[in-house]
Amino acid sequence: MKTREIALKIFEEGVRRSFFSPSVWKISDVLNERDRNLVRKIVYGSVRFLPYIDDTIEKLLKKPSKTPEKIKDILRLGIYEIEFLRIPSYATVNEYTNLTPKKFKGLVNAILREVSRTRTFDMKKNAALPNWLFEMLKKDLGKNFDIFLQSSISHTLSLRSVRMSRKELKEKLSPLRCTEMSYSKWGLKCSNGTNLKGELFEKGAFTFQDESSQMVAVAISPQAHEKILDACGGVGTKTSHIVQISPESETFYNDVNDDKRAVALSNFKRMKLMPKKILAFDLVKDDFDDMTFDKILLDAPCSALGTVGKHPDVLLRLKESDVKEKSRLQLEMMEKVWDKLKRGGTLVYSVCTVTKAETDDVIKSFVNFHDDAKVVDPFDGRYDFGFNGFGVQLLEYMEGFYISKIVKL
Repeated sequence: MKTREIALKIFEEGVRRSFFSPSVWKISDVLNERDRNLVRKIVYGSVRFLPYIDDTIEKLLKKPSKTPEKIKDILRLGIYEIEFLRIPSYATVNEYTNLTPKKFKGLVNAILREVSRTRTFDMKKNAALPNWLFEMLKKDLGKNFDIFLQSSISHTLSLRSVRMSRKELKEKLSPLRCTEMSYSKWGLKCSNGTNLKGELFEKGAFTFQDESSQMVAVAISPQAHEKILDACGGVGTKTSHIVQISPESETFYNDVNDDKRAVALSNFKRMKLMPKKILAFDLVKDDFDDMTFDKILLDAPCSALGTVGKHPDVLLRLKESDVKEKSRLQLEMMEKVWDKLKRGGTLVYSVCTVTKAETDDVIKSFVNFHDDAKVVDPFDGRYDFGFNGFGVQLLEYMEGFYISKIVKL
């Protein structure tokens, strides 16, 4: 299959499921690296700008409701290429016209040619977000809204050095043009990186992790013999970082999801960073028996808007009601883990999102009902990330990510 044909198949399956799992991309393995990169760029780019693209299609089709979805999908990918990629428009028009069933070739050809003549997209005028999300983020982020829009378009591959020094890892990956992260002393950003799951990865030399995510373990500041819980451990990335920083701490990993625990265990073994114990509690429904901890990380489920640059399919799943529902769940989880925190201990709350409802508002609500809770600067003054009395939003400095630190008095 040709590049655009593969992109179309991946796009159709991913949009239908509102999720692009690793298995969805397998059919692109037959392509060379350059063409695999193009497929990913076309698919994810089309998803990111889908509201704008669909609006364009609605305006140009005479009978949009009677046009088959497959034809619309062909138009979606073609319009994305013409508007956003520096590929000659005549080549794009020909490629997608050739993908089209004979009955609709003339239609697709005409619309793509019209788009190539006009090219109307302007990020300053059209953020290509659902209206409700556009209004919410513009209000919540203020002057940082433009930063969010830029970060939502693309994402640089980010690594955390593990079983070798950052300097050595950088030298090993020199063809990928890696630069050291500004704040995390373990991190590299690789502008030329794509699929790095080779020998170095399998030997645990590094793992994939954004800089903002790496700052969570910095905020926790694990120390020897402290009993630390990663309450929503996911695939174990932050747990492994805590163990890496302080191997002598007693770090507990927890996640209720069987699949995530399996991936986490594999990652712990690969990096040789095994927590003291792996737990499988449901934070809302289950009880942790009589266990208490010196420090707890609650990396809570959220709208994940800080990851749109690398996971634009987030926008396919997100509904306006989700933000409110997530904030309710986040508060419920905080209440549950607070009971398991020792007096004098610290709770680090983090979410990879940028909405006020899931960040400052959650912390405000929590401390209003807890006289024994004191919010402190997550980084103890080491970085000027604009601590506002509730937490820090890192969007201005790295990826969209929120961290708050609460001491139990």
